[in-house]
Amino acid sequence: MDYNDDQLWLLALENNEEAKNILYDKYKYIVDILMKKYHNIALKYDIDLKELEQEAYYAFSDAINNYRQDKNTSLKTFISLCINRRLMKIVKKYSNQKAQFLNSTFSLDYNYDEDGLTLQDKISDDYQFEPLYNLTIKEDYEELLHKIKEVLSESEYEIYNYMLNEFDYQTIALILNKSPKQIDNAMQRIKKKIRDIIKE
Repeated sequence: MDYNDDQLWLLALENNEEAKNILYDKYKYIVDILMKKYHNIALKYDIDLKELEQEAYYAFSDAINNYRQDKNTSLKTFISLCINRRLMKIVKKYSNQKAQFLNSTFSLDYNYDEDGLTLQDKISDDYQFEPLYNLTIKEDYEELLHKIKEVLSESEYEIYNYMLNEFDYQTIALILNKSPKQIDNAMQRIKKKIRDIIKE
């Protein structure tokens, strides 16, 4: 089948198994890269690596089903982001479980400090209950995202999406098949452009 990614994706949505297999074969290297990225942290939290890999392929399948051509993101980028988010979510789940276990012996109501504050006081986020504050933050953030998209080139915006999802420059280089130096230079340009926007 001599089709581009968008054509293969449309066929895959129609349950064309050959198109699905071509996409899996073409981009399964992304799963390998991200499994390496999360390998050590998975061992740290006793996460089964086979389970993690299975979740990566579930995310791969979800990416194909949920991809939209009008989002200005390539299928490859979308697959990468979906897999990364799924793996990150699992790692956070396990790390939270471990933290909950470690903190289970502490009482939220016990007074641990001379100032009379309880643990509950120390970890509360009172500002999150202020709707006007949250609305202002949301509007500022959306305006910033709009300006960033305007000043970045198409390739820079693709790299920026990876940066937002905590990909390091070496991982981005592997996924985009570019040299780490190229990606590092692009990331520096992106950071400078964003700093300039914020200064304005």
